Amino acid sequence: MAVSKYPWYLNQTDDELLSKFKYIQRQEDEHLREATNGTLNSRWSLGDSILQRNDYRNRYVNIMPYERTRVKLNVPRGNDYINASYVKVNVPGQSTQPGYYIATQGPTRYTWDQFWQMCYQECPYDNIVIVMVTPLVEHGREKCYRYWPTSEDRVKISPVSQYPGGESDISTFQSELKIEYVQHERVDDLYTLTEIKLSPPSGSIGPTKTVHHFYFDQWRDMSRPEEILPIMTLSQHSHALNSNGNPVIVHCSAGVGRSGTFIALDHLIHDTADFKNALDTMAPAPLQDYKRDLIEQIVFQLRSQRMKMVQMKDQYIFIYNAAKYLYNLELHT
Repeated sequence: MAVSKYPWYLNQTDDELLSKFKYIQRQEDEHLREATNGTLNSRWSLGDSILQRNDYRNRYVNIMPYERTRVKLNVPRGNDYINASYVKVNVPGQSTQPGYYIATQGPTRYTWDQFWQMCYQECPYDNIVIVMVTPLVEHGREKCYRYWPTSEDRVKISPVSQYPGGESDISTFQSELKIEYVQHERVDDLYTLTEIKLSPPSGSIGPTKTVHHFYFDQWRDMSRPEEILPIMTLSQHSHALNSNGNPVIVHCSAGVGRSGTFIALDHLIHDTADFKNALDTMAPAPLQDYKRDLIEQIVFQLRSQRMKMVQMKDQYIFIYNAAKYLYNLELHT
C-alpha cells in the first residue's frame, strides 16, 4: 500500500474544513450559553472577568477568560484579575511534548504595568518570549498600547500599587519592576525584535530576567497573514529564544484570533509527531495509524481554554494551508 506524503487531514477541501470550523463554533456557542445562564459550577464560567470592577481591565466587552483557566496575578493585596489565559496544548498520540502558552489581550494604558508583573511572575526562568501579532493601530483604532520601552524612552517602571479602574480598584505587588530597553533589530523586514531587561529593585525579590519581544506588525485584524513564510520564521525564531519551562506569552489585540492561530501553528510545527522533522533537514513523515484531524484537535483544545481562539474561518483554513506548504517545502528540497 502506498504511503501518503501528506497527513490525510491536509487533503480536505475548503468546504470540509469550513464544516468543521462551524461545528467548533457551535460547540463554543453552547458553552457560552451555559456560562451566561449562570449554570452552577459550569466549567465555562466567566467568573471574575464579568465583574463591573474589572471593566477597565478588559479591552473588549465580549472577550473574557474562563474562570478555570485565567491567570491570577500574584498580589499580596487587592485585585488579582488580568485578561489572560493559561493555554496547554497536548494532543494524545501526536504531541511529542506539551506546549505551554499564555494568551492575553494587547495591554491598554490601564493594564500595561500589570502585564509586566504577570510576565515576571509566570516565567520562572531567565529568557522570556513575548510574541505580539498585531500592529499598534489599525484603521485609525488603537489595537494595543505601546507598553514596552524603546530607544527613545528606554525605561518604564511598573509600580508596587496599581489602580487600573480608579482608587477603588487596587492591585498591590510584591515589588516594583524596572523595564529597561537594551537593543532592537528589524529581522528581514518581517518583525522587530527588542531585548528588554526586567529587574526588581532588590536581588532578594528575584533575579533580573531577559525579555525577547517580537513585534510582528504584518498581520491584519480578522484575517490571515498574506504570506506563510513570515509566520513560520517568527515561530522558529521565538521558539528558539524561550527558556525551557517558561510559557510563551502571545497577544494580538483581543488575544484570540491571531494569537490562537499563532499558537496552533507553533505547537503543530515544533511539538507534534507529524511535523517533528519539518524544520530540520529530514522530510516530515506522517503517522500512518493516526485517524483524527490533528489541526482540528489543536483548535478544540485552544477553544476549551480561551474563547474564540482561531476566531475566523480564514484563520482556520490558513493553518491547514501553512501545514501543507511546510510539507511541500521539505519534499521539494
